[in-house]
Amino acid sequence: MKTLITMKNLFSYILIITLLFTFGCSDLEEELNDGIAEGADSDVDLEQLLNGAYGNLRDLQSQDNLLVVTQHPTDEMAGPTRGRDWDDAGIWRVLHRHSWTTAHAYINNVWRTTNRNAYNAQQVLCNGATGSVAAQATFLRVYNDFLVLDNFGKIPRRACNENLLNPPTQLLTRAEAPAVLIAELEAVLNDLPTATGSPALATQNAARALLAKLYLNKAVYEATDPDGGAQEGPYNFAAADMTKVVEYVDAITGRSLDVNYFDNFIPDNGNASEELIFVSENTSGAAAGNARAYWFMTLHYNQNPSGWNGFVALSDLYNRFEPGDQRLYTELPYLAASGSGLNAGLLVGQQYNAAGQPLKDRAGNPLVFTEDFNLLETGPNLEVTGIRAIKYPPDFTTEGDAPDNDYVILRYADALLMKAEAILRGGTSSETALDIVNQVRTIRGATPLASLSEQDLLDERSRELYWEGWRRNDQIRFNSFLGTWQEKPSPSDKTRLLFPIPSEAISTNPELEQNPGY
Repeated sequence: MKTLITMKNLFSYILIITLLFTFGCSDLEEELNDGIAEGADSDVDLEQLLNGAYGNLRDLQSQDNLLVVTQHPTDEMAGPTRGRDWDDAGIWRVLHRHSWTTAHAYINNVWRTTNRNAYNAQQVLCNGATGSVAAQATFLRVYNDFLVLDNFGKIPRRACNENLLNPPTQLLTRAEAPAVLIAELEAVLNDLPTATGSPALATQNAARALLAKLYLNKAVYEATDPDGGAQEGPYNFAAADMTKVVEYVDAITGRSLDVNYFDNFIPDNGNASEELIFVSENTSGAAAGNARAYWFMTLHYNQNPSGWNGFVALSDLYNRFEPGDQRLYTELPYLAASGSGLNAGLLVGQQYNAAGQPLKDRAGNPLVFTEDFNLLETGPNLEVTGIRAIKYPPDFTTEGDAPDNDYVILRYADALLMKAEAILRGGTSSETALDIVNQVRTIRGATPLASLSEQDLLDERSRELYWEGWRRNDQIRFNSFLGTWQEKPSPSDKTRLLFPIPSEAISTNPELEQNPGY
C-alpha cells in the first residue's frame, strides 16, 4: 500500500532535505549504517534523520547558545564590555548579574534550539525506528529535554500525529519530568550500543552518565512551588536516588581518567582521550561545529590565533587552584610547535609569543592579563583586564575555522565526581567520597584532601569541569547560585533559578505559563 503524504511525513521529507545540505559525512555516520531498523517507513531515510539529530548538537557549541545559560550566570565566567567592544546592548552583562528579561535573544535561542533538537530526535521514533536506532534517538531526545528542564523548568512535547500548524498539546512539568525522562532512558538502555570507537555515538555508557545526572538533580527539580517556580535549596536528596547515581556510574565500562588532562579537549580528542563518554563530533572539512568559539571568544587580538578579546575567567575560579595542578596550567608540545606561544588552562600575567617575546595590546601597552576586571571597562587597560581560559586548545591545522576538537558533553571525571557527591549525600557504596575525589586530584597533579565537605566537592567540580557547561547546574544543587562573586555584588531572587520562556512561545501555546518573576 502506498504511504499517504501526511503532515508528519511532509515534515520528515523537508527535514531530510535540510539535513542533506546542512550536515556532511563523518565517522559517526559510518557507525550508524548497521543500525537502521528493518521494516521502517521506506519513504523516510532513518539513517539521515538520526545522523541529523546527532548533527543538531553542534548548534549548542556557539558562544551565543548553551554557554549563555550554563556559564555566564555563574562564578566562573563573565563577558565585560571593553569600550565599544562587546557591548551588544548589555546582553552579556545582564547574564552575569542575573538581570536578564524575557527579551534576551540568546536565552530565547537556547529554548528554540533545545526544543527543536528534541523534536527532531523524536521524528526518528515517529517514522518507525526500532532497536538501536530508536534507543539512540530516545537518548538524544532525553538529553535535549534534560537541557530544557534544567534551564526552563517545563518541557513542551508533541505526539507523533499532531498537526504542526497547532501548538503542542503535551507538557511535562518540572516536578513530573525527571521520572518521565528517567523511565524513557531506562527503557532503552539495553538497546543502546555497548561499545564504540567514537564517543560521538550514544552508548549505554552515555545513558548511564545521563541517568546519573537525572537522579542526582531529581530533588532539585521536584522542589517546585505551587505556581511552578523553583525552590531555593538546601534540597532533600533521597538516599535511594543517590544510590542509583552510584550504581549507574559503577556500571560505566571501558573509561578511565586521562593522565594528560587536556587530551579531553585537544584537536582529535575523540581519539586521544580514554575519558570521553559522549561528545558532539566535529570533523574538519566535513561536519565541523563551533568549538573554535572557545578560544576565539577569550584570546586577545594580538595572540596567535588572533581572538575576539571577550570573555574572562573570574578570580573566584583562578584562586581555587594550587600551583602544579595541570588543569590550571599545562604546556602542550603541539602548541609550542605551532608557533602560538600559548599554554592550556588559565592565562594570567604577561603574555608571550612563540619566541618568548612579550606581547603588547593594540595601543602598544604590555599584554598583561589581570585578575581584576569591570563589566563596563574604560580607560587605557580595557584590552587586558580579566583572566583568559584555554579549555579547548586551538586546532592550527584548519586555520581555526573548522576545528577537529569534539565538543565534550559527558566524561568520566564528571561521572566519578557525581558518584562522590551521591555518596556524600547518603548513597550506598563500598568507596568513600574522599577517596574518589582524591583519585581525580592525584592524577591532575593536585594535593590529596584530608577531608571532604560539600564546599570542597563543589570547588573540585569547578576545578575539573570549568567552562564545560555544568557550573550553573552545580551551583543550584549546592545552593550557591543566588549568591555573590566577582562583579556580582548583590544576591539574586529565587526566580533566577529558572530562565524565562520566550514570549512568542507563551503567546502561541496555551499550555505554557511563564515562569514566576518574568
